Order: sequence, then structure tokens, then C-alpha cells
Amino acid sequence: AAAISVNSVAVSGKTVTLTLSRVVTSAETVTVSYTKPTGDNVIQDAAGNDAVSFSNQAVTHGTTAADTTPPVLITTGDLGPKVTGNQLVLSFSDTGNLDADAAHKPANGAFTVLVNGVANAVTNVTVGAPAKTVTLTLSTAVTPGQTVTVAYADPTTGNDANAIQDAAGNDAPSFAATEVTNNTPAPVAPPPAAPAPPAAPPPSGGSSGGGGSPAPAPTPHKEPDTDSDGVPDAQENLAIGPAGAAVGDGNGDNVQDRTQAAVASYSATTSSSSSTSVTLVVDSQDGKVTASSTARITSLVQKATPTQMPRALETPIALTSFKTTLDAAGSSETFSLYVDPKIGANGYWVQDGTTGTWVNLASSPYGGKMVNEGGRLRLDFQIKDGGPFDADSTADGAVTASGAAAKMPLSVTGQASVVHDGFWF
Repeated sequence: AAAISVNSVAVSGKTVTLTLSRVVTSAETVTVSYTKPTGDNVIQDAAGNDAVSFSNQAVTHGTTAADTTPPVLITTGDLGPKVTGNQLVLSFSDTGNLDADAAHKPANGAFTVLVNGVANAVTNVTVGAPAKTVTLTLSTAVTPGQTVTVAYADPTTGNDANAIQDAAGNDAPSFAATEVTNNTPAPVAPPPAAPAPPAAPPPSGGSSGGGGSPAPAPTPHKEPDTDSDGVPDAQENLAIGPAGAAVGDGNGDNVQDRTQAAVASYSATTSSSSSTSVTLVVDSQDGKVTASSTARITSLVQKATPTQMPRALETPIALTSFKTTLDAAGSSETFSLYVDPKIGANGYWVQDGTTGTWVNLASSPYGGKMVNEGGRLRLDFQIKDGGPFDADSTADGAVTASGAAAKMPLSVTGQASVVHDGFWF
């Protein structure tokens, strides 16, 4: 065994600490010996009694072996790759956590996702440290029955700054095209329409002019709306939420939107005639419903942009119009609107019923904010019942509003919050 020299000695109470000239490895066996010197520099107690010499005393040390094992993709079982809508989840085995530092996450282009053999671009990567998961947000949601594969390319054979890696810095190896389980649920089909009631028999004894009561009109079919929020279940079942959320859960609270009266999701038509998922939350705390809330959404629809809309505003999904009932009349209510950041919105604009100006309620001057939550843009804002942004201007326990998740150029001082006649302030 090789001797290790002692660089310094420290005494505290009944403890003598030796600082060694090098680090002890986990595989080494360590002993320590002490020879009492003849001078005054000895180990002794406060009464001056010297400690006796000793030889080859075993030392227990807690040096652990360095983690050199890289994370490995789990390809089978419940933790195998799976996709729901536009969220593809990869799980890894490792002795520690994954590195979830945003500065270290792999590039979107490091992944190749094929859906029915056609590339589906990755637009965002989210790493879950303790869960040891990597979630990919796809540019296009997968539909039921499609075949999906995923591949990953580690940038180099060394330790890279941006890669799938564990907390010790070990990079996960590249993997070729690997089968992904498609868990995207099929849309819930509405029940068949009820048969029309039979026509009323002709009146008896009437005149040839056809007198008597006409047959009642058939009752129109209404699509199922479990939570009575004005949006059919079939639309809410297609909601796209933050990374990791199931399809149909637009605010990522692990509860399907069709069962929540305070959460509603619908498919809006964009200015380019494509479809995009929009989710509204009332009585919101960072996008989630307050547990004790009795507030509810009674209507959520898309409306056309008014002709008098300021020229500075670009409205890719026109207006989002809603009606809600609140916990108390005259109260100020908090809302969250989830949209796809690709529409380019940088605020939620509502017209002030008093001044006629369009105001960005999702800005700090109005108590709002914009948050990127798991690849979705969340617009938080407040509206007071009976206030200038409540369309009915009455403190009646309900808020009605039409606003635009819109894009407007930045002013020279930053995010503009008010726009009037095409100018912003």
C-alpha cells in the first residue's frame, strides 16, 4: 500500500482532522498510524495527558465511486416511448436524476420523429429530472391509429453541453428509430340523433281550408356538453395542453376539460384557415382552477374581428368571446387563456367600454402577465364584474367579454399596453 502524506492537522474538541495530499478513491483500503513525538506538538487533552502511539488502525471512508453510467432509453413496457396528441414522452433508466437545466437540454433537431413514415418536427423539449423523462412537443398532433417512431442523435461521443444527460454529466447514447406507442384517443362520437316525432294527424271535422293546430316542429339535436360550458364534449376532447398533459386537458391539471365547468376548450380557426386549440380558465391561479371556486363558464365561442379594430393589432384567431358566472357579484375575476405560441400573440386585448381604447389586459399595468407553460402560451388577465371590460357593464355576478389574443409590434419603451386608432402607448 502506498503512503499518503498529511498536509495539515486540525484539532476540535475530541476530534483530530487530517487533510491528505490526495483524494482517497472508493476502491482503496485505508489505515492510519500515529507516533507520539518527543517534543510539545503532540495529541493531548486539556490536562496535558498525551495520546499514546498506535499503528495501522482501519479507517472507514465514505468516498463513493463516480457515476459513469449514462442514461438508457426504456423501450418496452409501461415506460416505453409513447405519444398522445402532440406530446411524445421518453423514459430513461439511470442511477440518478436527469439534468433538467434548460441550458443543457438537447436541441429540437437532435430528434427525428416519423408519423406514418413522414417527418413531424419537434418544436420543444422538456426534461423531467426525478421522473427521468424527456417530453417532445410535435408540430402536428398525432391522430389515432398512426404509426410513430423516434430516433435521437447524441451530438458527439464526448460529454456535450446540450444533450440528454444525467446530473453527473453522462450523455445518453444515440438510438435509432424506435417504435412509439400511440395512445392518442379517438374522438368521442356524438350519440345518434333521436328520431323525429311523428307528424300530428290531420284534424277531424275541420274545413277544407285545413284548419286546426299544425304539427309540432321536431326538436333539433344538441351535441353532448357534460359540463354545460357551451362547448361540445367532442371539441373539448381534442384540446391540446402543456407538455405532459393528456389530449383533452387544455390547462394541464390532469382533469379532462369536458368535466370542468370552469375550464373550456374549443378549436379556433386561424387567419390561414387552419385549426388551433384554445383553452379558457375562470377563477384561475396560474392556469389551474381554485378548489373552492363556484365560478363557471357558460359560453365560449370565436367571433369575427370588428371593422373598427385598430390597424396596429394582428388578430390571428379573431376574437375569443365568453360568458362566465362568478362567486360574488361585483368581484374582480382572474382568467387564463391558453393558445399556441405559433400564432404570434403577445397580449390579450379587450376594448375599454368607457374610452373605446383597446387594452392589453395580459400586461403588468393591468395586473396580467404572459407565461410559456410547457410549450403553450398562457395569457393571465383580470376583469371586474361591472367594470369597463365587462360587456354588460353591470355588477350582476357575471362577466361577458370579447378579446383578442393578438400580435402588436413593440413600442420603443417595451410591451405596449394600450392601442387607439392604430397608435400604441
